[in-house]
Amino acid sequence: MDAANRLRPLLDAVHDTAAEVRGKCPDYFADRPLRLDRDLLGRYGGVAGGTLARLIGDTYGLTVEPADGPEALTAVDRLVAERAAGGPGAAATPAAVPPEPEPEPELTAVPPEPELAAVLRSVAAAQQERDRLDRAAAERIAARRPERTGVMGGVLHYAAAGPRREDAPPVVLLNALGMGPALWYPLMGQLAEEHRVVTWAPRGTAPGSRPLRVRDHAADLEAVLVAEGATACHLVGWCTGPKVAMAFHRRRPDAVRSMVWLHGSFRRTDDTGGREPDTPYERNLEELCRAVAARPTMADTLRRIFDGGGGTDPAASTGAGSDTDPDTDPETDPHRFAEEVLARPARALDEELRRPFATGPALAAYARQLLDYWADDALAHAPQVRVPVLCVGAAYDRIASPERLAAAVERFPDARYRHLAGATHHSMHDRPREIAGLLTAFLRAVEPIGAPRTPAQL
Repeated sequence: MDAANRLRPLLDAVHDTAAEVRGKCPDYFADRPLRLDRDLLGRYGGVAGGTLARLIGDTYGLTVEPADGPEALTAVDRLVAERAAGGPGAAATPAAVPPEPEPEPELTAVPPEPELAAVLRSVAAAQQERDRLDRAAAERIAARRPERTGVMGGVLHYAAAGPRREDAPPVVLLNALGMGPALWYPLMGQLAEEHRVVTWAPRGTAPGSRPLRVRDHAADLEAVLVAEGATACHLVGWCTGPKVAMAFHRRRPDAVRSMVWLHGSFRRTDDTGGREPDTPYERNLEELCRAVAARPTMADTLRRIFDGGGGTDPAASTGAGSDTDPDTDPETDPHRFAEEVLARPARALDEELRRPFATGPALAAYARQLLDYWADDALAHAPQVRVPVLCVGAAYDRIASPERLAAAVERFPDARYRHLAGATHHSMHDRPREIAGLLTAFLRAVEPIGAPRTPAQL
């Protein structure tokens, strides 16, 4: 194995983690080193581990320090190690089949320093070109004129990418209430290489729009399939999307080939015993929605009150800020701060994630739909879902409870759970290649494609 191939898992881990962190906190590495365990460096660099650390830093604009033992590593440092050791940074839980262990890199002779530096520059150049192509694919999708289909009460515009194929059902990305399609473009660019992919902004949250129920969103999904000429589909539900998927499955079980819950929420508001593992965001958001529903004319005032202080604004969890800022609190504990940075959304999402809270009328429409959504007990239908289900949770999902999602696995006859190390609620934007690889592997494993399994096969 040549040096470039041997070092690629480590260099990809450094590159991907540095890019993700810089997207959330551009100055994170300005005065903070990236620490790599000496054993990890030794695995890839042999006796030249210290030299390798310095050259990695020079290549990626970092200060890289060898560290002795895992206790010295922050959450950011551990994410690099997990990605380098296990590939995509996704760890299987006991509810999932453990992945095959990665083979140990072949420790051949380490090239001289000038040659090693050239190898690192070559790999970094290839990574930059890959990133450029990924951005270009997402930008092409964003620039396309949306497709249109008639729905009850108007016209639905939806984004689409990838060729239509008679032998392959489309992948439908069921968006969260209040969100536009922009968060999905990076993932769509990846999936469109192999699949027809569609998504849209759920209706009903625009100011003045008529009230919609979960079943109405399921009807919109059916209208999109008709427009696409598709009789079946794979469903990927993000955040509130899984309940729409379940409502569609109740009306058209024959049309669903598989389901993926990407940081999905099955939250209900009838938890009188307080047993549900809500996130603080979910509790704060319900408080806001109920206040707005009780006094819709006060929506703008309530929005401003929640936005104004106390850390109670649900929108604050979508990237508006944080309790600790490196520019104002340089003495922040490095371990706590690393976790706080990983838990943030990318800054590029700030405007998009504030959409439901942008105006009083928008918030009133959003609150109305969320309360209806929370009243729906979608998991009551779970035993009737006979197609494969993949639940994907994130270590730093502070929007939708990952604990609730993990528990939901037990309700489906054929489901598994994957946990993404260091990821957030917005992994499809932050890690499109990783998520696309996870989804593509899952879809390829659905055998025979879309045929429901009998109890004997489960």
